[in-house]
Amino acid sequence: MVRWLNIALAFTAVIVVAALYHIRYSAEAEAKTLRDMQRILAVEQDRRRTLEAEWASLNDPRRLQSLTRQYLSLDYLRASQVLDLRDNRTLSIPVLMVPPLDDEIGGADEPR
Repeated sequence: MVRWLNIALAFTAVIVVAALYHIRYSAEAEAKTLRDMQRILAVEQDRRRTLEAEWASLNDPRRLQSLTRQYLSLDYLRASQVLDLRDNRTLSIPVLMVPPLDDEIGGADEPR
């Protein structure tokens, strides 16, 4: 009986050692994956900060003002360009009239 107990304990020890090695290498693989993801995250955060800085420089009001002066011929709003709508309460809007459909073709609710 002691012999079977020794065999069972030796078998159990081999299985425990194999399980420990498996857990150790799995943990190392997960740690490597975590380091890779942290490295990728750091690169993406750096890229985001770079793009934010570039966006801020592109949207600088002084830069936009100089580009506006260079490429657009804009002028200040004159009083003659403003329309006083306080006197005209209602404005007529032209409406496109659609002719009625023929009875043979059928309308939107009727099958053809």
